Amino acid sequence: MTQPTVNLTQSNIFTALRSFLLAVLPTGIEVIRAQTNRVPEPKGPDFVIMTPIMMPRLETNTVTYTDNYPLGASIRNDMEPIKVTIQLDVHGPNSANNTQLITTYFRSSFGCDQFATSGFDIAPLYNETPKQIAFKNGEQQIEERWIVDCVMQANPVGTVPQQFASTLKVGVISVDEKYPPA
Repeated sequence: MTQPTVNLTQSNIFTALRSFLLAVLPTGIEVIRAQTNRVPEPKGPDFVIMTPIMMPRLETNTVTYTDNYPLGASIRNDMEPIKVTIQLDVHGPNSANNTQLITTYFRSSFGCDQFATSGFDIAPLYNETPKQIAFKNGEQQIEERWIVDCVMQANPVGTVPQQFASTLKVGVISVDEKYPPA
């Protein structure tokens, strides 16, 4: 039996969001994923760190079937729409301006178009109100940092093998004759 697969991973979601951020932020700003061991803070004064927060289900799965007989394996597809929240920590002396760029374009047709070009079934929904929260770096110096949660809808599709009946023999039997009452 073939193992179940999913067509949209957390890595794909980060890739789509990072592509959007690179499209709206000034050139040279690094955008990295948080919670990765042995990765130092970026060298530039302005940068963005992405941290996954939540991925709750939005609705019951939508199930479709594909009968590929006799050319290949038949499959069942389960799409589970999820709401993905990723926290963006926007660091640096230009963090307020960069946060404004992110929140302005995330909720615009430009943002929707950017996510559509990713090739993944992901769309921006909304972002929370940004908050300015100071950050103490490794040298115990205070850095300016703005935090904004970006919320997207992702529609991953899981695929598993599915058996279908290619032929069916229908007949009538007399239950009383085949299985007489006792």
